[in-house]
Amino acid sequence: MINLSLKQEDPNIEILESLYIDPEELTDELRFSYQHLSKVLSNPKAFTGLNDTGKWVMSCCPFHSETRASFGISKEPPYHCNCFFCGYLGTIDTLIENALDLNEGEGIKVLLSTYIIEEEKRRTFDMVDFIDNRRNKYVIPHLEEGVLTSMKDSRTSNELLYQTGINYMRSRGFNDRTLETYEICVDTATATIVFPQRTRSGELRFVQKRKIGNSYHGTKFINEGSAIKKDIIFGLHFINTLRTTKHRIRRVRMVESPIDCMSNYQVDIPAISINGRILFRNQIRELQLAGIEEIDLMLDNDKAGEKGMQDAAILLDRAGFVVNRVRYPSFPALKDSNELLNACLLDRLDTYNVNLIGSMFQ
Repeated sequence: MINLSLKQEDPNIEILESLYIDPEELTDELRFSYQHLSKVLSNPKAFTGLNDTGKWVMSCCPFHSETRASFGISKEPPYHCNCFFCGYLGTIDTLIENALDLNEGEGIKVLLSTYIIEEEKRRTFDMVDFIDNRRNKYVIPHLEEGVLTSMKDSRTSNELLYQTGINYMRSRGFNDRTLETYEICVDTATATIVFPQRTRSGELRFVQKRKIGNSYHGTKFINEGSAIKKDIIFGLHFINTLRTTKHRIRRVRMVESPIDCMSNYQVDIPAISINGRILFRNQIRELQLAGIEEIDLMLDNDKAGEKGMQDAAILLDRAGFVVNRVRYPSFPALKDSNELLNACLLDRLDTYNVNLIGSMFQ
């Protein structure tokens, strides 16, 4: 049972005071990791429903089932955590341990391997250490292609379920060309529609699975493979293959989900998905390496998507991209690219430049 009070001061407080952490980004990472645990079945909303109150980043609590966000992570070091409903108290290192069922001391290791200690910025550059690290480069694990092949081959064991999944995708407006291009298949063993997630160079990092239909328990989406995803952009490997050719793509639409990315492809608009509303710096680097120069931001047409576009616009502007916003129609009120596709409006939208970021979002 989780202790709901702090019996003693966290011994890692001094370290946490020196870390620079984005609680919103951390919450998104925790949500991704939490969904691999069996307890997600009894608490599918954990770490969802993000809301920035100014002092706290709120989400649904990982320690009790709820649909309205009552769990907060402080935006200031040492990043205290507090559930205003069940009373959980802690700091983010113990949160990671308790939420993800890790051993004591593992939480701070996760943070130190991911985030920057402010003092590190002032260290003298160590060329020898740099060369040694290059020689012993860490290789991020990936899924073997055989894993995806076995999911595709599972069709033979349940053709009816396979057709149910594919017909659902067709009902979202996709033709066979689009489904084949993005390698969409049905894993009949888990009754899920499969969206392969590849690196810029084409390696299979993980697969995102969407449960078929609406009569299921737990979370709608399941991810299988490496949890390291900050550099993954759905659809980017297609664009990267054209980087050194006369067909190089310099301008893309940036959307939230694979389905939104595929929706734009359906009407011949180059697009990529960042798999959420938070754009990571690693993803920006991947965009640059793929030769992209201009981004049309089109995250979901809601409060969270608006916040995501504002944050992404600032990061992209600083990285030297031409940054535009896609203007959603005022009527009808449609929330994303797929709804616009089915309303036959997706290829009729205007864009406006937002590179002078300071005055555009006031």
